[in-house]
Amino acid sequence: MLLILLVLSCDSESTTELPEQTLSEKLIGQWTLTNYYSDTYFDDRNEGRIEAIVTDETDYGIEFTDNPKMIVLTGFLRYSWDEYEIVDGQKVITSSASNFMDSEHGEGYHTNEWRIENEILITEDPNDGDPYISMSEINLSGDNLKLTLDSSQFNPKNSGDIILEYKRK
Repeated sequence: MLLILLVLSCDSESTTELPEQTLSEKLIGQWTLTNYYSDTYFDDRNEGRIEAIVTDETDYGIEFTDNPKMIVLTGFLRYSWDEYEIVDGQKVITSSASNFMDSEHGEGYHTNEWRIENEILITEDPNDGDPYISMSEINLSGDNLKLTLDSSQFNPKNSGDIILEYKRK
């Protein structure tokens, strides 16, 4: 009889489900940048810019911490860019160059304090008076994180998306 009670109590404990992690809890940890791509059109200048990661010169990453909720940057992102004009409905490249974001100088789209509201990542960097705020759509699938920013949040005359993809370390 005692053996039957022991088996039944073990079975009931093993069927207890763990609570589902929140999106915030799933983000905690270190992430390595695997892709960076931006195609932003500047209406006020009638030109656009395409930016793309230079993978062999990039070792950029972010870390989401929980207490406090901060994003810590690491490494260096090198990207190429092509400026273009629209001619007869086609993008015509007018100039090309490369640039970088350096974590040692706090450069990145996602820095400092963070929170999740309605499945949107909001970061806030209180730099010299007016805070820098960015909002990103989150697509999390296993160990892959895709953050998409709408360029118009930085200037209402901009259009296009900025995409950053990460893999969990």
